Amino acid sequence: MEKQSNKLWLIAITLILFVVTAFAENEKEIPLDKVPTAVLEAAQKAVPGIELTEAEVERTIKGLVYEIEGTLDGKEYEIEVSSDGKVLEIEDEDDDEDEDENDKDNDD
Repeated sequence: MEKQSNKLWLIAITLILFVVTAFAENEKEIPLDKVPTAVLEAAQKAVPGIELTEAEVERTIKGLVYEIEGTLDGKEYEIEVSSDGKVLEIEDEDDDEDEDENDKDNDD
């Protein structure tokens, strides 16, 4: 009976590791022409006039998330969009500079 219990634990641990590995966050760069149209349209609507430059896709527990990068008027943007075209976050280079300044203030 104890051997069966050990086998069940081993199977359970193996399944948990498989699920965690399968849904672990991982980003990879993809060509813009491989990004779903709904994602590209959502990014362009979120920052009208943006010139898209590159894209990454990330697998999360909630599904695929696309990070679309581009420029507008010399400013760089990163737009996170879910696979169904919902804009999750918009960052611009000013956001990064604000974070850098806050980090410097905290270092003092």
